[in-house]
Amino acid sequence: EMVSKAKSIKGSAKSIEYIQSDKTLGDAMELDRNGIISNDPNEILQEFRLMQEANEKCQKNTISIVISPSSEKEFSKPELRDIARTHLKELGLENNQYLATVHQSTGKTHVHIIANRIDEQGKAVSDSFISKRTQEISERIAKEKGLLTAKDWKKINDVTISPVKEEIKQAHDFAKSKAHDFTQYSELMKSKGVEVIPTINKQGEMQGFKLHHEQSAMTFKASEIGKNTGIKDLLQNRVQIPNLTAPYLEIAKKIATKIIRTTIDRGMSM
Repeated sequence: EMVSKAKSIKGSAKSIEYIQSDKTLGDAMELDRNGIISNDPNEILQEFRLMQEANEKCQKNTISIVISPSSEKEFSKPELRDIARTHLKELGLENNQYLATVHQSTGKTHVHIIANRIDEQGKAVSDSFISKRTQEISERIAKEKGLLTAKDWKKINDVTISPVKEEIKQAHDFAKSKAHDFTQYSELMKSKGVEVIPTINKQGEMQGFKLHHEQSAMTFKASEIGKNTGIKDLLQNRVQIPNLTAPYLEIAKKIATKIIRTTIDRGMSM
């Protein structure tokens, strides 16, 4: 589906530099620009600042927009430019300074826009409910182009994905109640048709895990299954996990201390 997000930020050269780089692919493809001359992030920021000096009260003087067009079709550069301009126009930013680029390094084409919230008269464009307004623009564009909207995808997901997530959740609840350590947890999950895939960082520490539902071939981060699914939940259920990252080690210590205190308190009351 077509998804758009927008928020007002404090403008910086770093935010401009970020949208100009397409990570592993090198320089991002420039899609469109208005009212700016330079290609250097620091110089573009200075061009923005000339307008922003007329309105020093507005702290979050820049609008950041990310548009993820539908993956149902390939969009040409003119089509992406048209989608970007439609968003800018409906948000009241079409005459303001802006830079729009295309990123493709994630495998899913998306458009980044940095726009000056302050216009030539020193007036700040409203950012009230801007994220909601931006998504509504995407929904309308998707309908006009005959594409599935986010609401359509939600209906599809409710039918196809929700039952799979529920099955994984039930397997997790069963495994965490029976397992003493992470190996046992993984084995019990496997017996229920769910493969546990640990996420290991460069230091060899575990910072999370994914859950692969074998029958549907769907894979989710543990956090995507629900609130009580993940490392913290396993630790709270006394499942021992080796080689945890520092934040989880702290959580493990706190949980262990709490368990010891509870045990002592029960002993004293008896």
